[in-house]
Amino acid sequence: MRTIWGALTLRHFLIVLLTVFAVPVAALDEATVLEKTLAYLSRDADCTETTTEPATTQPGWERRVLTMPHDGYRLRYSRFGCAPGAKGALVIAPGRSEPSYEYAETAIDFIARGFAPVYVIDHRGQGLSPRLLEDPDKSHVEDFDDYIQDFTQFVAAVEADLLALDARPDLPLFLTSNSMGGAIAIGYFQKVDGETPFAAAALVSAMIHVNYISYTDKPPRWLNLRIYSETGVAVQGWWRCNIAWLWNGALCRDYASARTFGAYEPGTRQFEPDAEEVMTRSRARFALRTRMWDSFDWSGIRAAEYAGENWDGPQIGGTTNKWARDSVRFLRDMRAPESLTRMVDTPILLLSGTRDLRAYRQYPGVRDAPPDLSRHTRFCDDLNAASLAADKGYVCQFSAINGAFHEIYKERDRERNAALDMVEGFFLRHR
Repeated sequence: MRTIWGALTLRHFLIVLLTVFAVPVAALDEATVLEKTLAYLSRDADCTETTTEPATTQPGWERRVLTMPHDGYRLRYSRFGCAPGAKGALVIAPGRSEPSYEYAETAIDFIARGFAPVYVIDHRGQGLSPRLLEDPDKSHVEDFDDYIQDFTQFVAAVEADLLALDARPDLPLFLTSNSMGGAIAIGYFQKVDGETPFAAAALVSAMIHVNYISYTDKPPRWLNLRIYSETGVAVQGWWRCNIAWLWNGALCRDYASARTFGAYEPGTRQFEPDAEEVMTRSRARFALRTRMWDSFDWSGIRAAEYAGENWDGPQIGGTTNKWARDSVRFLRDMRAPESLTRMVDTPILLLSGTRDLRAYRQYPGVRDAPPDLSRHTRFCDDLNAASLAADKGYVCQFSAINGAFHEIYKERDRERNAALDMVEGFFLRHR
């Protein structure tokens, strides 16, 4: 594992002293999270501010641009916090459709725990990054490996920024993620093959398989789970992108399932208590995305930061056939034994919720059927088999948060705080 090198300076020692002895940033809770997060996101707070307004007790938030060398794409990411933390720095890879700013609360919590700055990427074609198709609602990628190349450049930019902050040479850098971000993180580890600055990674609700639920309106029963499985998604994508495009050239870039998840329409997001489909039981944290997609005025930011780029706001709809086909291809390669042998150098925490619709096969027709988390446990077992064969010991730990839905970092305080404690403990054991 590579470390982040930099000169030890007087400025570095001052930063460490301020970090260690400063009053911790106040973490948010579900009762106040919506109001406080909206107020926090409604202002630009870079690290050059000198005002003494109360709002500055929260960490700085800077939006940044990174041009990809392989195709010139202008990727966005956010940096929360202004100085290295006592326990290390943190990178977050969000899930599909999640903008970087949605992790403001998570960043504030980790900064309060001693991890700073917190860097959050906006994957290409979503969040604050420009859209790839004329229709900005379509969640699309030309090649899933583009996500991996973007993330690799993003990590290099994080390392450079930590050097500019005079981070100490042994400052640990950690990684956490949600959903699709976990697949991207795994692809990154396999690409760099051990040459990574990360001391450890906590992959939350990782996308290990493409879940059929997003691509059909059929109920998730035993037979449907076999017909509309990941293989079904792959066959559907192959047909539409490899055959049907001969008479319909636009089909590969059309929605994979417009009936169930097509274009986003403002006012359609509705919170349903205790419904796994909304992916959290926190009404306030669910409402943050709705408010920022439906009501927040992005016109000033758009005019100032997106000249000539296809971006109207962070909202996005369903995935295209190309995204679905390439995701299945990538995930199957990612799970292959020869791929797993290239990621045995970084300790991995695979963290799932026991009520995660996108992690396990549901059998609602069978009364009181327990959750099936075998997709994630099997991946961890296979990774450990590869690491043991390489004489690296057990590199993967699987844990579950009882009762948690898919978006654990946006869950109720009970499940979310348990996850934060578990992730922090894992990081501290491996720094």
